Amino acid sequence: MATNIWRWGARVLLSSFWVWISLSWTPLFAQEPFQGFLKNREGFKIEPLLQLQFWSVYSSNQKVFNAQTRVYDAVDNRLNFLIRRGRMGFRMQPFDNLKAAVMLSFDAIGRDVQSGNFGAANNGAIPSVGLFDAFLEWRIQPQSEKFFLVAGYFRPQISRESITPAWQVGSLEKSATQTYLRQHIIGLNAGRTAGVNLGGLLKNSTEKVCLNYNLGVFNPGFYAYSNNSVGGKFSPLLVGRAVLSLGDPELKQYGISYLQNFFNQRKGISLALDGSTQGQTDLFSRNTSLGADVLLNWKALNVDAEYHRMLRRGARQLPNNAGLRNFDYTSSVQHLRVSYNWIVGKKLFLEPTFTLMYYKGATDSLRQADALAVHTFAGTETYYDTGINWHLQERKLKLMLHYIWRKGNSGAAGDGATVNDYFNQANVGAIRRGNWLGLGLNAIF
Repeated sequence: MATNIWRWGARVLLSSFWVWISLSWTPLFAQEPFQGFLKNREGFKIEPLLQLQFWSVYSSNQKVFNAQTRVYDAVDNRLNFLIRRGRMGFRMQPFDNLKAAVMLSFDAIGRDVQSGNFGAANNGAIPSVGLFDAFLEWRIQPQSEKFFLVAGYFRPQISRESITPAWQVGSLEKSATQTYLRQHIIGLNAGRTAGVNLGGLLKNSTEKVCLNYNLGVFNPGFYAYSNNSVGGKFSPLLVGRAVLSLGDPELKQYGISYLQNFFNQRKGISLALDGSTQGQTDLFSRNTSLGADVLLNWKALNVDAEYHRMLRRGARQLPNNAGLRNFDYTSSVQHLRVSYNWIVGKKLFLEPTFTLMYYKGATDSLRQADALAVHTFAGTETYYDTGINWHLQERKLKLMLHYIWRKGNSGAAGDGATVNDYFNQANVGAIRRGNWLGLGLNAIF
């Protein structure tokens, strides 16, 4: 009997408690809709983009290695029309301190693999479209250029050539400085990978002294499991770059894309140091790069140059059970480009240009075997690009006529080697790349 009384008492007490809660807390569950969500900035709109490079290329002196005769057979000189680069996408700024950009690419459409020009995976007569950029840019401190966070799929901030769009360089093709460095640190010609970057722009009161900095953490290059993993051993890719700008500023607002020609509106110089490092993976025990670049704009004169030293540390078994060889394999790449803005009769804006690029890797058999063991380049390559650009609209429309001459040295690897880009063509194999005359149209809409 007493037990039942306690049970009923407990039930009444509990019921009373829930009645009190429901009456006392009714306002909590009947609040007005939350008003603190971010609102789109006034006038927000999505801006579509279309960028095209149409090329006409005449190649000569191209040769393909014949594995049976062990000699290089000349191929016919040829005229090739192609869409060298195509971009379509959009950018937007939905909030005061947040921007976004997405870009798709369709490159080398119509390219003949026996043409002398190099660049991009060959799509030939079968076009394909892929993701090129997709990132968010957040201004951490409102109304300040000091701190930005960029996240997504984009170019790590290293090498001026790599982070300057192809539409903005003076040569017809971007210097292979970026190609060798990109494949060294990322493993891909496109030079993009997923990651996060902290950067900013620091300026003095006159804006005649500026410091642009970037520090990023990225996915490393993928080599294992059909290029979907670095394998069992993992280390992230760390990248940094700092640029000191003196005189007229190179950047007035922070961004991760750069210009080369300021159309006589700048008198200044930018000096940069950059580097990357990655620890042990299944392919190597360490992978690093260290570089410097300079951009000089002095009214009509434009000069840019850069130098990068690349290192991969690895190990391999020597032949005939001679033991394990631990090694540091180093190579370097550099370029110099000079152009001059020539205004003719106030009607024509012409830009004569000259570019020299040089890659230096191992030429002896021992170190070339080291390079092969860690999947990197060897031998040497030199090329020259000379031509003239006719700017029809500032930074958006230009015609280009250039001649490109290339040579290479495979060193101890000999004939048939594919030690660097001069000696190798995707879908063909071992070659000696030819020279070529290129007529191009760059258009941005």
